Amino acid sequence: MKSTTGLVLAIVASLTFAQAWADDEQVLNSAPIDVDGYVHQEQNVTDGELERIKSDLSQAKNLTKLADEKSKNITKLNGQTENLIEAEEDYVDKAAENKEIMKDLNAKRAEQKKKLDCVMAENPGPECAKYVRHRADTVSVAQAAPVAAAPIVTGQAPEVIADPSNPFEVIKLTPYAGVTNYSGKVEKLESQFAGGLNLETNVTSRVSMGIGFKYAQFSTQDYANGFGNQYGSQYYNTYGQAGREIQFKNMGINMFGKFFITQGQRFRPYVGAGLGYNRATLKYAQNDNYQFGNNQFGSEEANLSYATGSLSAGSEIMISKSIGINLEMNYTTGLGSGNSNNSNGLNSFNSPDQRRLNQLGQEVINSNQISLFAGMLIVF
Repeated sequence: MKSTTGLVLAIVASLTFAQAWADDEQVLNSAPIDVDGYVHQEQNVTDGELERIKSDLSQAKNLTKLADEKSKNITKLNGQTENLIEAEEDYVDKAAENKEIMKDLNAKRAEQKKKLDCVMAENPGPECAKYVRHRADTVSVAQAAPVAAAPIVTGQAPEVIADPSNPFEVIKLTPYAGVTNYSGKVEKLESQFAGGLNLETNVTSRVSMGIGFKYAQFSTQDYANGFGNQYGSQYYNTYGQAGREIQFKNMGINMFGKFFITQGQRFRPYVGAGLGYNRATLKYAQNDNYQFGNNQFGSEEANLSYATGSLSAGSEIMISKSIGINLEMNYTTGLGSGNSNNSNGLNSFNSPDQRRLNQLGQEVINSNQISLFAGMLIVF
């Protein structure tokens, strides 16, 4: 009896312990509680083979991604390579083209040098036939194939074109005419005729120099004659209330230079300056040797010589290569007083109008002379 009861108690005690052990095992094997981060997370269980598989998978993904990147870069590189090839082809084409241009340029230079050597040669050979068309002092006796020459019209000389860049290559002849106004301190007069002839040549393509001859004349009434002022009305009764007519004539020679502002083929404006020497004559038109008492009238005459300076501005207008028109405005004034020479020997006391002529002559030669000229331009 006691042994049965003890066996039962042992079985009950064993079941109770087994239950308690199962509960403790469940608590120990449950997921840890993370309180404020002090409990580490459970690590996944793995082994070497699994890690190798993961590594192979990662490498496969990286290789796939690298292959995609290489494919994209290869596509871009192909496009850039095509552009580079096109650029290289363009460079080769340009280089070939420039080579041809340089080849033509060198050939032209060689041709020009050969032509210059032939032109400068004293006795050019047959190889210069196409460059030297005519030499009066050279006769070619070398046998060669006939060269076709340009037809020459009988009686017509070959045209020679002057080069203005060579000094004294161009010669110009300019006859001109116009009007001159004399503006002095007292008198204001205008010429009845003014004109002349200029001959000039080039020094450079822009500068020319020349020499010219000019002539001018005018007449005026002697309102301030000495006889009428000193001796009353008898003088006026003899020659009229207007007084006697004074005639002025001037001849001069001058040297000048011009600077051409532009080098056009048709219009060539210029400015210039010059120096001149002049002879002027003043006398009365009524030369009847009228005498009143000791005073003589009618044969008075004043001869003056004087220097002038001038400034000019104008333009050449070419109609053809050898004919043109020249328009010019000119300012001239006397340089100092003129030298007077009275060839008739009359003195100003016995011939009071002689003083009038001398005074008028000094007034004219020292006046401001403004001239407008138009002329024909002939180029040789």
